[in-house]
Amino acid sequence: MDAVALYPDAELVAVTWLRARLAERSEPYVTGVTVGTKVTPGTSPGRYVRIRRLGGVQLHEVADSPRLQAQLWYSTGATTDEMNRQALAQLVWALLRGIRAQDVTVPGWPRPVTCYRVSTFAGPTPVPDPADASRTITQLTVEIGMRGRPA
Repeated sequence: MDAVALYPDAELVAVTWLRARLAERSEPYVTGVTVGTKVTPGTSPGRYVRIRRLGGVQLHEVADSPRLQAQLWYSTGATTDEMNRQALAQLVWALLRGIRAQDVTVPGWPRPVTCYRVSTFAGPTPVPDPADASRTITQLTVEIGMRGRPA
């Protein structure tokens, strides 16, 4: 019988990493930004980063390579919102690339998750807000190699 592995919740790994890294930052545009995996249908959140898995492949017996998309909303009513959204997108992209060679501790996983490879599939790109096409969000996509554990 071939060895099989269980893989961590990739969205939870990325959300845990981003929340911790953003909490360490002092840039004014980071204040009040929330990171999660869900958006209420039909709504545009104020300052929010949504992480969702779009797919990815198993690299080998003990390595998953999830493809993760980050979607960023930034709306405070200020004239600087677009500039702040783009600055936040650049920071989120850098922080996700910075997960390479790091161990991330997530709830419910018996040991830290080793993240050892990051590839960018789409850098920060402005796109229409899914809830209101007259507004703009920014999204980016990365793939992160994550070590699993024996089943």
